[in-house]
Amino acid sequence: MMGVLMQPDADLIILGGGCAGLSLALHLAELGDKCPKILILESRSEYTNDRTWCFWDCGSAALSHLSTQSWVNFSLQTAGRSVFVNCPSLPYKMITGLDFYEYALKRITLSQKISIMLDNPVISVPKKEAGLWCVNSSLGLKRAPKIVDTRPQLVPQKGQALLWQSFLGHEIECDQATFDPTKVALMHFRKDHRPHILFTYVLPFTKNRALIEVTVFGQDPLKPDALANELESIILERLNNTPYTIIRSEHGILPMGQKLVHKCSDPTYVHAGLMAGGARPSTGYAFQRIQRWSKACAKTIAEGKNPIGHLPSSKIVDAMDTIFLRVIRSNPKIAPELFTALFSKVDSSRLIRFLSDEGSFADLGAIISSLPAVPFLKELPRTFMSKLTKEG
Repeated sequence: MMGVLMQPDADLIILGGGCAGLSLALHLAELGDKCPKILILESRSEYTNDRTWCFWDCGSAALSHLSTQSWVNFSLQTAGRSVFVNCPSLPYKMITGLDFYEYALKRITLSQKISIMLDNPVISVPKKEAGLWCVNSSLGLKRAPKIVDTRPQLVPQKGQALLWQSFLGHEIECDQATFDPTKVALMHFRKDHRPHILFTYVLPFTKNRALIEVTVFGQDPLKPDALANELESIILERLNNTPYTIIRSEHGILPMGQKLVHKCSDPTYVHAGLMAGGARPSTGYAFQRIQRWSKACAKTIAEGKNPIGHLPSSKIVDAMDTIFLRVIRSNPKIAPELFTALFSKVDSSRLIRFLSDEGSFADLGAIISSLPAVPFLKELPRTFMSKLTKEG
């Protein structure tokens, strides 16, 4: 009798309608009539311009037509050195949160197979009964045989990742021409902030408008109030006390080398998104990774299979990321020189392909040879042992 009463509301429930959830729904919507019945449960009541996503376009970047800004010149700066990079063949592009949300929602709502319920947080842990996952949300109980959960799995805490990337940024506008709109300040390192690694990141949109961020790599995830004073100091210094207006703000905490990504033992329940392998450990870049995953996941669902999570990097790339993170965690003072060495000694095209998960073996070799051997050799035994004991 129970099996008769419990009817599914959808073939698949997507928990969370952020970047990962909407990207998966977007690819499923492209299936047209072959799209299964999808229900998205999202806690926010409306979408706002709450973030930006940047990536290098290596020729195969998804949704690059949504880009509103593009740059080919970058700079890195330490206390005693500046590095300038020009790479016209692999531009650095930006997509605003609102442009992505509007594009995805427009196409999703055109599908008669996909529904999205806003202002609808999940209020208990989903449980499986009679072959269906039961999701208790603020708007009622929903059931489906499969779930893709894109919500953050945990509250960021020290020890859950090798490092955390915390950032706070203001998009500002000032009366005077202040910025060079052709050049991104990719990593302008501040004075020694041990045990943290701290740098300024500037995306210039016009001569008068830019997004200025303070970014910290550290073992402690930092909330906005921990970064606010430093950001204000950076802006005043950068503008030489020129008056400015804050248009909007954004804050994020990204895992860099998570120690544990939770996986459900039931293959019909899959975790995805930033806290489930969606971000590149050594950089925090996530948008294109999420697009590749969502396309692959939609394909498996279309074939009648269970959804899939994010595929891990190759073993060599994973090892390189892990060792690099361990080195800068143990030696934060040398981090600025390591980053500037990469951008000054390695051909920019090789480095960008590596950072974009598209590096060849030759690219990997060039990157390895550009870095000082001693600190990395010291970390090799610890990295190897952590892999063996599944701690790292």
